[in-house]
Order: sequence, then C-alpha cells, then structure tokens
Amino acid sequence: MTPGASLGTSPATSVNGVATNADETELDDTELDDTELDDIKLDDIKLDDVKLDENPPIVPGPEAAPKPEPAPPAEETTPQPTNNERTVTGGNRSAAEQQARFNETAAVTATNLTARTLNVTDTTALNVGESNTVEGAVERSTVDENSVFTSFTLNAEPTENLAAVTMASPVTATFEQPLLQRVVVNLLSSLGIGALASGAPSTPLWSPFAMALLALGSRREFTQPVTAQTKTVGTSSVATLTAPEMATAAVAPTYPGTTRTPVAVSGNTDFIEFVTGAGNLNNTINRFGIGGTDLGIMWDNGIEDDPTTAVDEHQILIAFGDTFSSANPVRTGVWRFNTLFRSADDVLNNGLYVPNGTPYDIFSGSPMENPNWSDPILPSPGQPVHPPYAKGPEVTIIPTAGVSVPYDNAYGARQYMSFMSVRSWDSPGRWTTNYSGIAYSDDNGQTWRIAPTSIRTAAWFRATVPYVSGNENFQQMAFVKPPEGSPEAEQGWVYAYGTPSGRGGTIYLSRVQETQIADTTKYEYWDGTKWVANKPSAAKPILPGKTTSFFGFFKRTTYPTASEMSVQYNPYLDKYVMLYGDSSNNIVMRTADSPQGTWSEPTVLVTAQRVPSLYAPYIHPWSGTENLPESEEHYLYWNLSTYNDYQVRLMRTDLTKIQV
Repeated sequence: MTPGASLGTSPATSVNGVATNADETELDDTELDDTELDDIKLDDIKLDDVKLDENPPIVPGPEAAPKPEPAPPAEETTPQPTNNERTVTGGNRSAAEQQARFNETAAVTATNLTARTLNVTDTTALNVGESNTVEGAVERSTVDENSVFTSFTLNAEPTENLAAVTMASPVTATFEQPLLQRVVVNLLSSLGIGALASGAPSTPLWSPFAMALLALGSRREFTQPVTAQTKTVGTSSVATLTAPEMATAAVAPTYPGTTRTPVAVSGNTDFIEFVTGAGNLNNTINRFGIGGTDLGIMWDNGIEDDPTTAVDEHQILIAFGDTFSSANPVRTGVWRFNTLFRSADDVLNNGLYVPNGTPYDIFSGSPMENPNWSDPILPSPGQPVHPPYAKGPEVTIIPTAGVSVPYDNAYGARQYMSFMSVRSWDSPGRWTTNYSGIAYSDDNGQTWRIAPTSIRTAAWFRATVPYVSGNENFQQMAFVKPPEGSPEAEQGWVYAYGTPSGRGGTIYLSRVQETQIADTTKYEYWDGTKWVANKPSAAKPILPGKTTSFFGFFKRTTYPTASEMSVQYNPYLDKYVMLYGDSSNNIVMRTADSPQGTWSEPTVLVTAQRVPSLYAPYIHPWSGTENLPESEEHYLYWNLSTYNDYQVRLMRTDLTKIQV
C-alpha cells in the first residue's frame, strides 16, 4: 500500500523513530490538517510534453504464443455452499515429497513450453540482474534494547542490519530529485494531488500517480525508460535459457535446506526472514519483478489438496499493495497497484517461501502472463473488470483483507478480497478514500471481479454508489472466521472489522453470512450490546475507551487508534488475536474470547524505535493450527512492512511469553 503514509496519526516529531503524538483519538475530532500547496512557476513546463497516453504499446514477439483466455469468475450470485464439514488436508509433506511433486510438474510443463517461445524484454530499469547476499547475517544474541534496525546499501541492494551499538537515530539514505521531477511534483501538488503518505519520519518522494507522470518526463532524460506499467518484461538471465530449462526454473523450486537464525526484536518476538526484496529467500526482484512492496495480507484459500497432483492446491494467498520493480532507490521503476503471491510452505521457522510463478498457472507462486513478472490482480479503473466507481481522482487500489468460503465451483472455494480506492495521500498517517469494495475470484486469485453490491462510499460525491452513513468506518477491513464446530461457524458467520481511511481511527465490527459477503445490505453491526441489521451507523467502537469530564459535565469518550490490522482465531490460545499499529507506531496484540470482546489491554510486540518505519502486521492464518508442525503451535507468525526500505518480512511471536 504505499500508505507508508507515515506511521503516526498526525504529523509528529520523532525520537529514534518513535512518534510522539497522542495515544488516542477523539471520535468527534476528525478534521485533517490542511496541506499547504507549493507555489511554482509553470512557464518552464510545456504541458503538451506531459502526455498521459504516451506509454508505448505492448507488442508481442513474433513467436510469442497466443494468450490463453482464462475463464473469468462467474458473476456474483447467491452461492451454493458446499459441505461445511469438509476438512482441509495436506500441507505437511516432507521436503523430499514436495520436491518430487514439483519435479513431476516441471517435466510436464517443460514439454508444454517447448512448443512456444517465451517473449522476454530485458528492461534494465528494473534492476533485475542484480542479486547480493550478506554472508553471516545477524545471529541471535543479547541485543541492546536501544539498538535499531537500519538500512545500508551493498552493491546497490538494500540489506538489513541490526546495530550492535546504541544509535541516536536510524540511518536513512538521502536522494536528490532531478530538477524536472521536482518541478512536476510541485505541479501535481498545485493540482491537489497529494504526495504519498510517509513512513515516518520523512515523506516519500512521489505518489503513485506522480510516478507515472514523472516516468513520462524521464523518458527524455534517460535512455532506459521507466514505465508506469508494462506486461512484456523479464530478466536477461531467463532469456538465455531453453524452453525446458525455463519450465523447470518456473515450476520446480528448491526448498532451501538452510536454517535462519531468528533475530530478537523484543522479549517475545523475532525477525525470521524477508518475504520480499533481492538477495533473500524469495529474491522477488528477479523472480517476480518486485523490488519493493508492502502489506502481505494472508488468508487460507480453503481449497483441498489433491495428493495425485504435483503441486499443493491448499495454499495461503498473500496480497500486496503498491508494488515497484526497483529496490534502490525505493518506490521506483515499474509501478503496479497491487500484486499477489501463493505459498504452501508449512515450515516457517526459516522463512515464508514462495514457489516460482508459471504463466497462467493458478497454483504457481504468483499470477503472471510472462515469466518472472507478477501481474496486478486488480487492474486500472475503467477496465471491464473494474468499473469506474470513483468520482474524481483515484490514485491507487489497495487490498486490505482476504477470506475464502466454500463455494460450488471447480475448486470448492471462492476468494474474497476487500480493497480501498485511495483518492489522495494527505498529511502523514492520513489518506482519503473514495470507497471500499470487495472483489472475488473463483480461480485461486488468478482473476478478480468487483461485486457492485459491495461498494461502500466514504462520503457524499466520492463514488457513483450513494453514500450510507457509517460506511466511512469500514474503508479498511479485517476478516475472521470463527473456529470450526462453534455455533457461529455452524451458522455460517464471517466477521468483518472495519476502520476509517488512514491511521487515525478506531475499530468497528460487523458480521455477515458467508454466502452474502459481497452484499453490504446483508451485514449486521455491533452496537456495543447487540447486532443491528443493515445500519452501518449503529456500529460502535469495540476497543475499551476512556471517559473524561469537567466536574461531571461535558463527558467525552476517546478510543484507541489503530492502523492496518488483522484478526485470527488462534487454536493454541483458544482466543481471538488482534494485531495492529498503535498511535506510537508500535505493533501491539490484544486477545478476546469472542469477536466483539471484551478485548484485553495491548501487549507490545515490537516498537518503532527497534524497527523504524514499521506498519501493517498481518497474521499467517496457519499459526497455531494443524497445518504447521505441532512443535510450532505456540508461535504466531505474521508479516510486517517497513517503509524505509519498502519491504515485507516474516515475524514470529512466542505466545508462551504473552500474558493472556
């Protein structure tokens, strides 16, 4: 998401990366700080030189195979649920069994690919040929509580280092924009297009829309173009392979036999391994064209594994926000609104492994049409699968949550993914949305359609769907399914938490039948004592608040703020677990016996001082379940984003060290 939008709820000073803004927000005070626009001179800019339609057409190679037409998801209808008592199996195979199955698929795919030539364009701007590793990464040891993670550069690739000594403040690199880029950025600001919200304490260089416009101007300054979107891309290394070799590389990953030494970031939580970036377990810059991204929202796809096939159909899906092809400088190169990974990795103590992607293979590591290039899953507004619901600017489309439910289709499950349409990036920690919505997929996240009945307009005149009071509190979501066998599960409920846009709001709760997730009129809202049907404004904050008064008069209740969040029912604890970023940018955890609470006091898992610019904790859905080894049942695995390097990493919390 590039909501690296700062990690505070308002512009704030920071000490060692820790914001100093207040811990709570008043619900009746929602005014945003006005952003002063820079005055600039337009005399030196020829507007006809800035053409938004200047992207070159994509021309397939002369021998490129015709694109197969994937079957689009069926139109949203009332689904026919499958047997709710079916069990999802598979996923605990040995490494040898995993490798054997992938080798089998590799051989079959190699034969299929021999008949066609894969069209690959070598784009130097992607920095795809670079890969660096740092031998002897940080080992577990007693670490000074005041030490911080800092980024440094080795051969143009970012590497993470845990400082062995106390530092006064995190070390950050500086990047001077070329004159033309600075002028165009100011032009965009004068037009009311705010810059991307920052990851704290500084602001990012460009917004996604600005990046697209800057790319057009950059073509006149650089021989290698930096484009806003392209499909025919790849790596020079892949271009030298034969078709059978490409098939093997794309299908048969080598499950690393190495171990990772966890790095303690607090008394209860470790950093395990990067999920994204170059020179790590997944090397996403070479294998997926992803140099930087964020979020990593995870959910179980609900598909049973077929033991007769060479792949694991039972997977988790991992959705990312704004995605860029280059890693250095961060947030540069080819930009995509969003991307998605798939993984069946059930040994997480050495990282979350994503298998290679194969074009048009719905169970490979990522949806793609060309080797080593992840496609956006929710395409640009105006395309057939994405009607233009927004009125006015739409900067980007960012996933916020995902869930699967039983469905009568070829795979027995339908995927639902909530998203938000960002209208503008505002002051740090704040952004404005046009609407939120839900997309669905019947082919394991390969293709998506937006359900028209799922649109929640954030305010008057923001979208083509009429505004309904209270929907502004459900612009960002977190889905959770109750435990199997519980009365709530037998009744088919799915719970959906909501927050307003930005990081300055609190948390609300709704629920809906799993067969009606995409219909906002079917939701019920928790008003603090009971469920209220089809009235979003009835929802009340679910986290404990504090009430103050002036000599018994003028009572006012304030509630904790929450940034991006995720919720899971954890079998090990037999409780619901919630993770989110608080107003001090720390990642905290709460527990409860039911979705509506009462929720416990927060426990800090990692501080912004220890890992600067952190945000967006997303729980791995297999944590504490039978899908992972029994020896791992007491661990909570989750993804964490950092804005400074714009990467996602896997974290692990030892639940035996959490008082619940």
